[in-house]
Amino acid sequence: MPPEETEQSLTQGSIDTPDEDYRLLIENQTDLVVKVDPEGRFLFVNPSYCRTFGKTKAELLGSTFMPLVHEDDQAATAAAMAKLCQPPYTCIVEQRALTLEGWRWLAWSDTAVLDAEGRVTAIIGVGRDVTERKAAEAALAEATRRLELAVEGGDIGIYDGSVLPFDVTVDARYLAMLGYGVGEIQVDLQSWRQMLHPEDLDRVLTLAEQVTNGELDRFEAEYRMRHRDGHWVWIQDRSRIYERDADGKAMRVAGTHIDITRRKVAELKLAYLVDHDELTGLLNRRGVWQSVQRIHAQGLRSGRPCCLAILDLDHFKLVNDAYGHGVGDAVLKRVSETLLREVRQADWLGRWGGEEFVIALPETNEVQARTGLERIRESVAARPLEINGQEIRVTLSIGFATCHSHESDPRDVLARADMALYHAKNAGRNRVCYDGNDSGVYAVSMAVLVQSALQTARILPAFQPIVDLRDRRVVAEESLARIVAADGRVLAASAFIAIAEQLGLLHRIDSMLLNATAARLKSPGESTECPLLDFVHLSGDLIRHPDILRALTRELDGVCKAANGVLPLVLTLNERQITAETEQVVRALSPLLDLGCKIAVSDYGGDDSSFRFLIHLPVSFIQLDAKLVRLAGESARARSILATIQNTAQDLGVTTIAKQVEDEATLQRLVELGVDWGSGYFFGRPSEPS
Repeated sequence: MPPEETEQSLTQGSIDTPDEDYRLLIENQTDLVVKVDPEGRFLFVNPSYCRTFGKTKAELLGSTFMPLVHEDDQAATAAAMAKLCQPPYTCIVEQRALTLEGWRWLAWSDTAVLDAEGRVTAIIGVGRDVTERKAAEAALAEATRRLELAVEGGDIGIYDGSVLPFDVTVDARYLAMLGYGVGEIQVDLQSWRQMLHPEDLDRVLTLAEQVTNGELDRFEAEYRMRHRDGHWVWIQDRSRIYERDADGKAMRVAGTHIDITRRKVAELKLAYLVDHDELTGLLNRRGVWQSVQRIHAQGLRSGRPCCLAILDLDHFKLVNDAYGHGVGDAVLKRVSETLLREVRQADWLGRWGGEEFVIALPETNEVQARTGLERIRESVAARPLEINGQEIRVTLSIGFATCHSHESDPRDVLARADMALYHAKNAGRNRVCYDGNDSGVYAVSMAVLVQSALQTARILPAFQPIVDLRDRRVVAEESLARIVAADGRVLAASAFIAIAEQLGLLHRIDSMLLNATAARLKSPGESTECPLLDFVHLSGDLIRHPDILRALTRELDGVCKAANGVLPLVLTLNERQITAETEQVVRALSPLLDLGCKIAVSDYGGDDSSFRFLIHLPVSFIQLDAKLVRLAGESARARSILATIQNTAQDLGVTTIAKQVEDEATLQRLVELGVDWGSGYFFGRPSEPS
């Protein structure tokens, strides 16, 4: 072959080969490839297009493609094609077309072919079947729509953001649950913690810390948050950590808030109804039995006494028979109200069934229980009930028993209390009976003795000296209550004060001691050793009797005038006995303080002491707790506490007094600690009552 022919052959091959490659590429392409003129008539279709629509090339060439397009998509397709006349001369369009498999979604990428003058001479389109993608998108859109409807209909708030630092974005529903509008509050860590209910705070923060540290993947909790207007909203909070750092620490979180207040209120109400009697509002048999079990177990663990009592309305069947069950129910409700008023705050009261009630008395011995139950019995019997114009007298029979350390089942204790109730019924009803022995006789006899002593003015003061610990000079005396029995026996206060307190008679004992002190102060010349100050105890019971305090004020006013305005009287208060607010105490004592009386706080440093009296009352003296003084000889900690109290007293200008100083070693230790005054057998025993 001549050289020029060889060169021509190579040149021709270089031209033919690309065309062949393009032909093979297009004919074997799974995508649809077409070429149409500006009017949409087919100029070229590849085999894939023919197979998709089930038509031959001859059938398609010269025809338009628009009839194959779904009528709902023809307008959008035409609008997209019209854009090909403008830069960038390309468009993307998705349309449904009628194929051999029915209506299918096709995605087309179209490009305009321009002549030298920039006119569109043809359009090349490449299409792909995207039916599955469109179906997935439609399903996702539907799921999203349903989720949005569910979130909106379920009033679900949504939040997401970073964990460390805590910075989340919340939606409008989240804020609306708490009474806020969008932009009115920023939910950061501090504001979130401040809105949490104090009782839920530790639990929720502990759970959040576990999730943050990677111990848990999800956070799920129900807790209360404060609404803008002040009430509490129960929230169900569910979230998940979706991003953590290399150490497993939480970085990003997303979650939901649901207001579950209605459900929680219903649950709490249901829980209340499960354990409470619908008629009386008291604990029902199930609820009181759980309380009995708990108190019995606590008593066994602590070794402290507790008692169980069964109360029964006497002849209650006659009430139902005579007046009907409606009146009977009203009687049960009124008696329940009386019982609730009379039981102590620590006691547990419930309706055992019918006309029977059970009271569990924790940390209560037989004497205390008998005194309290007698008070309850008397309260019910003393006031007839007026119901529907009828006056109905009701009495109670009560049996009670003490829990013994060897009884592991409280049912045994209730059985003994039930037997005691049987004895009370047998003995004539309207009485309290103890479980089979007479150890309660002491309490009853002591109660009778106290009442008799009050009636016959046989509660008299004895006086114990108080000395300055540095020079042992007598600086004051303390009035101590004594009962002088008919047989001449003298009973110290420790023998009867507890029973007098339970009987509500302390105010009368206080009154007698104060009157005796006032009489003594009227004639100081009778004794050359008259103390500078007289300490007299005031109980909380006396604070509740302003009439006695007014009479005492008038009496002491005369003493004060006779003594040229000097009234050497110190009123000693005990926080354990005085449960009233300090403002009430100040109001009650103001007339006495105006006369020049001073105030002392007793048993300071004991189990019931606090700073409330020191803050709100003009306290001049602190009587240190005797147990703390005794422990100071054995414990460095006790000495440190005593020293702290002494330093505080000095800062406040308050004089400290140690009681029950019995030996020289105790005296020296107190002097070293700086305690000011003291009393006890080491300095002198109380005088005989006079």
